[in-house]
Amino acid sequence: MARAAGLASFALVFAATYYATTLALWAGHWFSHLPWSSLRTFHLAGHHTLYPDSRHTRSTQFHYGSGRASSTPALLPWLLIEATLAWVLDAGWRLAVAIGEIVVLVVLFNAVHTQFHLLAPGLERRRWFRTARRRHELHHDADVNFMVGDHFWDRVFGTFREATPPAEVLRA
Repeated sequence: MARAAGLASFALVFAATYYATTLALWAGHWFSHLPWSSLRTFHLAGHHTLYPDSRHTRSTQFHYGSGRASSTPALLPWLLIEATLAWVLDAGWRLAVAIGEIVVLVVLFNAVHTQFHLLAPGLERRRWFRTARRRHELHHDADVNFMVGDHFWDRVFGTFREATPPAEVLRA
């Protein structure tokens, strides 16, 4: 009985942390697109200047920007708020699980986002990746699709737009 309660508690912490982290990433990204946002210069002057639209989103190596043109500071306040809430609400092993999951999710999302912008990404052969990259390319044309892979919060807040599949190559 105690083991089942422990597994249920772990599953609840894991799910809550996943949705809290993806919400923090969505909020940081969305907020950095608002015209009045103090974080706008970091993200748009950096990442969106280097990759201005869907026709210009790929390079041989990924470019973040630096200093006031770095995208990273736009996300940090939201992740710090989440980590602080995890610290206040959780104790012991739950806090360790939550913080560990936050780190892993941010690293994974960053790795996939980096692959979106490479000319020859290692994930290109994966259909889910090609779909996710087309959705991300739309983001460089409009204020839609703020998440990297899981668009749950984009759907909740009405910022999701599906990408049309590329035209199929017909073989003779």
